[in-house]
Amino acid sequence: MNTMNESGSGTSEYADKAVVFPLALANEKDILPYLSIGMVAAYLRVYRERLLHDAYFIERVRIGGVPGHSLEEAFAGIKEARQSVCLLSSYVWNNQVNLAAAQDIKQLDPNAIIIIGGPEVPKYVDETEAFLEQNPAIDIAVLGEGEVACAEILERLAQHNYSLDCLSDVTGIVYRGSDGWVRTADRERIADINMLPSPYLTGEFDPWFEHFTSAILETNRGCPYGCTYCDWGSATLAKVTKFDPERVAAEIEYIAQKSSHAIFVADANFGMLEQDITLAECLVDTRAKYGFPTRLYSNFAKNGGRRLMSVIKILHEGGLLESGIIALQTTDEGVLKAIKRDNIKTSSYEKLMGFFNSENIPMASDIMIGLPGQTIDSLQKDLQFCFDWKVTANGNYTSMMPNAPMAEKSYREEFQIVSTDDGMIASTSTFTAEDLMYMRCLHTTYQFHVSLGNMKYYLYYLQQEHGLQSMAVLRRWLDAVLEKDARLPLSNRLYCEVFRLKERTGDWALLSWGDEAEFFFDAFDDYCVEFNAFVEAEFGVALPASEFEAIAAAQSAVVPRLGREYPHEVELPHHVVRYFAQFRNVASLSELKDNLKPLGSFIPQTFRVSPFVKHKTSIRFEQYDGHTVAWELRSPLRFSQKKKSGAKAVESQAPAAAKA
Repeated sequence: MNTMNESGSGTSEYADKAVVFPLALANEKDILPYLSIGMVAAYLRVYRERLLHDAYFIERVRIGGVPGHSLEEAFAGIKEARQSVCLLSSYVWNNQVNLAAAQDIKQLDPNAIIIIGGPEVPKYVDETEAFLEQNPAIDIAVLGEGEVACAEILERLAQHNYSLDCLSDVTGIVYRGSDGWVRTADRERIADINMLPSPYLTGEFDPWFEHFTSAILETNRGCPYGCTYCDWGSATLAKVTKFDPERVAAEIEYIAQKSSHAIFVADANFGMLEQDITLAECLVDTRAKYGFPTRLYSNFAKNGGRRLMSVIKILHEGGLLESGIIALQTTDEGVLKAIKRDNIKTSSYEKLMGFFNSENIPMASDIMIGLPGQTIDSLQKDLQFCFDWKVTANGNYTSMMPNAPMAEKSYREEFQIVSTDDGMIASTSTFTAEDLMYMRCLHTTYQFHVSLGNMKYYLYYLQQEHGLQSMAVLRRWLDAVLEKDARLPLSNRLYCEVFRLKERTGDWALLSWGDEAEFFFDAFDDYCVEFNAFVEAEFGVALPASEFEAIAAAQSAVVPRLGREYPHEVELPHHVVRYFAQFRNVASLSELKDNLKPLGSFIPQTFRVSPFVKHKTSIRFEQYDGHTVAWELRSPLRFSQKKKSGAKAVESQAPAAAKA
């Protein structure tokens, strides 16, 4: 039920009250922190039986900094208010916007009180104070959950004429007192999060919430793990608390009615709780009813069990999840110990991957690059593990989150961690800056050739029939390219003109390209010949001519090409679809040992690719999600086939995910 009274219509509503401005600011609509700031605003309205309404006019959440919602509009009324209190929530993607906005607000109204919270506000002693020293426009930093803390701050301020010196008994904050910084005692977590109203259901977002590409949903809080690169476990002290599923279901319906295409479930381990199965069913049913959402993103449970398997199967079959996502990060025991993740066993992932394979669900995993304890060899091992289990390896670069255990001084000293000005890990005791660049190159090499499918089937054939591990081959290729090996003219151009690693920034290791890649795909058949000649020379193997012809032609057929008409057919000397069906039917390549029928024993085949894509006018490709196979055209070669009725389901075609 909508419990909103404030209209947010302007200064005429303010009367003699102070005004609270909950501000969700960012430079892109889909990264607005509206839910976190909305949770605070919704709770302020009901705190102690609406106590704060006597002293404050609480504006609805305002969004700003994005198209259609300027910062100037978000700041309207701040200067005119008798006393303004501005609330900001900072994440890595909007922190700089918030810090600049705080300065702008103080220029508008030097007496405004600015309160900031969120995971980008450092919690460690001295570091919070340094953060506030560097950002003098901010008056109060809230550490941890902000709903109750902000309510108590506002209550004290109203009782003491808005003097910050009255806040010493409000736990979980750091503020500017008359005599310097004041850090109060740590705040306990909220025991019953269902006491917090839903800003979706109380109308907090009604003036502007519609047609969001991605909406945020929170079904529980907490994380039982203490991975050092993440601030989730350390921030929530392991205890997981959950919102009532009926409330979450109502929020899902609200979001769907507002035509949000995707939902991001902002839990640390979605699929860990029994109620997550019910919520997954609710998401699928809601999509069937309203046509929204069309996609779901989340951080899925780490130790895969029955609940997670059920959740992912429901979401995949309901069309909300293309791949079963595994939060692998690394398989190396030394790295797992260094990041305090050794309580999550690789065997749990293997069980999960076996289930996904049996259910014909594509698999993807996150692999972190730049972890303490990591080396080039350990990353190669991780990528080989993903290859062997047919898992798409989505890379992301390790950042120094200000509240993660990794950011604590003694940990940084132990692992000799050096970070860049924008918080990215640059080197540790186990890898240099040069090693890190090589690891980025190695993952990109894997991403291009395997995850995006450009040489995937060749590499699987090579490993199983000739005993050459794919990552050993790709690493040897990368070393030769870095040396500008004259035998590899197309490879050298690919690395310099398409990979362009030194020009790429950001947390995610997503490879995209523009028209500069046209030369490569025009000459893709020549690249297959060049790559194979390199392998034969470097590793002393000789592929039978008919087998290379079959693999190379099939590989070429599933790579998008300009000028090609579909359906596209090619005559092959061996039946590659039946050959690779052997790979599809096992979870791990280890199961094929001594059981693989060789390619040369298969009869000829007419291989047909009909992905129903529009005629391509550009080879450009932009990747938004490393968990999906977005470049390779759908074909009967795919290790995971969409389920269809009828005897020939495996041979049927589906719309391609490649972007024209």
